[in-house]
Amino acid sequence: MRQKFTTLIVILLFALNSSAQKDVFLTITHKLGSNNFNFNQAATNDLGNNLNVSRIDYYMSKFVIIHDGGQLLSLPDSIIILAKGWNNVVKKLGNFNVTNVEGITFSIGVPLSYNHTDPTLYGPLNPLSPQSPSMQWGWTAGYRFVAIEGMAGPSLSTGYQMHGLGDTNYFSQTKMTNGTNANGNIYINLNADYTLALKGINVASGPIDHGVDATDLTVLQNFKNYVFSVGTVIPTGIKSVNEEIEVSIYPNPSTQKINIDLGNKNVELSDIIVIDILGREIINRTIGGNSNIDLQIARPGIYTILFLEMGTLKGTRKIIIQ
Repeated sequence: MRQKFTTLIVILLFALNSSAQKDVFLTITHKLGSNNFNFNQAATNDLGNNLNVSRIDYYMSKFVIIHDGGQLLSLPDSIIILAKGWNNVVKKLGNFNVTNVEGITFSIGVPLSYNHTDPTLYGPLNPLSPQSPSMQWGWTAGYRFVAIEGMAGPSLSTGYQMHGLGDTNYFSQTKMTNGTNANGNIYINLNADYTLALKGINVASGPIDHGVDATDLTVLQNFKNYVFSVGTVIPTGIKSVNEEIEVSIYPNPSTQKINIDLGNKNVELSDIIVIDILGREIINRTIGGNSNIDLQIARPGIYTILFLEMGTLKGTRKIIIQ
């Protein structure tokens, strides 16, 4: 009897611990002033310069989640986000034993452990793989941390370019913000205003700075001090797959091959992304209305499939590869 009671306690403790595991997402809503971001959209900076933005690419890394009374959860350096202006960021940071998120620390750029590596060594879905336009300056200088370009001046006829980089400019910042618990997940929501990336810079004069010590450095400092603010918006439409879409995944668990049957009701879905337990993208595929998809995943582990409709996350499903 005592042995059974002890076994029951162990099972209950395991269940309680398992129930605390939650997927934690970081979301970034791109802004241009008070408006949602669009490429080549007219705006002004704090100097009154008329401007638009035709390119905005930057890396985010070195994440630390602040949770449950100030506890710090440092994530691996391998979790790196490449943010691009064409789509708001919805990035799963991982599945963690947390109840409440109180803030997040991160840096703009690539950590030293990865900054001077060869981009051709990474698979096509890795954010450090070769990009177009390029985000890699060279082995000596490393990756571009931020690349922002556009037109400025009274008639928006003067081009500007700032590409900031450099190990000494790998600045850390902390945003205290309560994570939003929804759909069994936690969302850390931030806004990023790119007019503030150009704060104090006379873009109307047409600066072209690619390096570490001119307006490109000012851009990196602005990213540290001004660009990010606490957001309140959870990406719309994120629900459990069972609630949002009808999907059949088999076999699950599996050995390498997974079949996904979306049925005829989910033709609006455009993409699927498969991420591993560290939040790294393993597969990113456009499905374009296909109702039957086959996936090959060679390495055993626990993975999450994200189902997207034109960049909006519609649901998730966990799979196990044995």
